[in-house]
Amino acid sequence: MKIFLTGASGFIGKNFYKLAIKKGCFIYAPTRKKKKEKIKNLKWLVGDFDFKWKKELSKSNVLVHIAASGLNTADVSDIYDTNVFKSAKLLKNAIKYKCKNWLIISTSSEYGVAKKNKLIKLSKKSNRVPEDDYGMSKAIFTDLCINLAKKFNCKVRIMRIFPVYGPGENKKRLYPSLLQAAKKGNNFFIKNPFETRDFTHVKFVSKILFDAMNFKKKKFKSHQIWHVSENKPELIKSFVKKYWKTYNPKSKLILNKKNNVKFDHISDKNSVWNQSTHLY
Repeated sequence: MKIFLTGASGFIGKNFYKLAIKKGCFIYAPTRKKKKEKIKNLKWLVGDFDFKWKKELSKSNVLVHIAASGLNTADVSDIYDTNVFKSAKLLKNAIKYKCKNWLIISTSSEYGVAKKNKLIKLSKKSNRVPEDDYGMSKAIFTDLCINLAKKFNCKVRIMRIFPVYGPGENKKRLYPSLLQAAKKGNNFFIKNPFETRDFTHVKFVSKILFDAMNFKKKKFKSHQIWHVSENKPELIKSFVKKYWKTYNPKSKLILNKKNNVKFDHISDKNSVWNQSTHLY
């Protein structure tokens, strides 16, 4: 299988392409910066993902669109430019060059969270009320994907990823921050210890996305929406303690006692994409 993959340099993209190559796939991967590393079965394409890429798209069996803006930037214009306008141009190029199977990586942020002090399990049919520009831009693009798929006889799977963690994650986020503190012997302050999250490991995410590229599975006409989640919600406090203990640090965990009970981005069981094995 040949894959046109955007966002290959990022956290999820890098984990995904390593798995896909192991499984025998060939990857075309646009990148803004020229890469020195040469990887078997991966061809770096120097340029933005919305360039024409006629040759590469026409040879690809599936488009996997992971690239996005908003997680590490507050630049509103860039968020909408990347997540909506450039992404729409990518799809139009894919249509033009007959790459009509799309795996679009979205986020649980499309839903927002109306009541954080009450457990609400999100389903694929839950109302979407995005709380920020990142979530809003992804919601707009989801609707655009579905409309284009219907109009041009394409197939699109929208994969909404729930809170993800693991190697390669931005250093400022929870998981890498706590590991760094444990290794250095520094105390670690847990800002939201009593918040429950649907934590999902990036290797699990990669396996689910790879499985979902099989468009013969769960047959459909134009579009489907699925959640990507291990569906094992736990307190942030418990999550931190679990990984903290592996380093047995002499430093301490400090809980923010003013923090209230919260529930954040938790999926219902029936909306989650399942495969034969969840091991990683």
